[in-house]
Amino acid sequence: MNSESSVKDGHSRIDLRLFFLYLCIVLIIPAISTVFEYLISVNPGLRSSLLVDLQNFHVYQLFTSSFVHLNFDHFLANVTAYLLIAIYGLVLATLMNRKRMYVVLSKIIVVIFLVFGALFAVFNATTTYYAGLSGIDSALAGLLLIFWLVYLEHASGQRMRNYYGLVLCAVLALGAGIMARYILLYRLERSAPFLAALAAVIVLLLLAIVLYRHQFSGLYRVIRGFSWSARCITVAIVLIFAYFVWNLFPERLANSTRTVSISLHLAGIVIGILAGYLFLVYFERIPYFHGEKEIISR
Repeated sequence: MNSESSVKDGHSRIDLRLFFLYLCIVLIIPAISTVFEYLISVNPGLRSSLLVDLQNFHVYQLFTSSFVHLNFDHFLANVTAYLLIAIYGLVLATLMNRKRMYVVLSKIIVVIFLVFGALFAVFNATTTYYAGLSGIDSALAGLLLIFWLVYLEHASGQRMRNYYGLVLCAVLALGAGIMARYILLYRLERSAPFLAALAAVIVLLLLAIVLYRHQFSGLYRVIRGFSWSARCITVAIVLIFAYFVWNLFPERLANSTRTVSISLHLAGIVIGILAGYLFLVYFERIPYFHGEKEIISR
């Protein structure tokens, strides 16, 4: 088969135009952030007026703050994390033919956290500003965990409830990783509250691993039966979350003297999981999310 016929065969099996349509919808959020960053580069004074600043607060900041970053490094780290998480989620949804559901769910969660994150900064006594996509990244990471579970259900033929223990362990592991990263970045090794919280999360993680050890062995047996492509997809989610945890807190918050709210990022993951699961169960009953055109033909 020559190269031309291979391309034609590829187009007959994969509807690239339909895939890129959904991809463009997913990329609306980083596109908005990119436009904001460009406008700020032209007029630097816009930055302080668009992020939530309690010393100079305006209602419109509740809707603009997530798309504004402290500087270009902060912007680049958050947008990169968004792209990794959102595009990988779309790939999973494409493999399961649930593109509509993923796109709608991701936008709902973005709107939920767009408001929640800004209000968190307004009503949190220890916070005076709010800016960046990292909170939304956290919420979409929680949604990604749910879609990975759906993919496991799709690939293994087992019910999602068989992996709830794995989700709990994943959340605790993410929490421990985020807290440890936070402590290392801001040199809080002697801070008793943070160390106690980290120790408590690690203990809960170990208990969860022991309690749900049968789910880990079950997952191992399922993965052994996967094709190599399905195994690569499973390994990819581990690498994405490792990158996500390490870069969730850029060094000195992107060369800034300001610190981040660890509770807000952890809340984002929890909100993404809970909202993703609840809406997923509800949307399963709606005909619109069934019978959509497949991108990858069988």
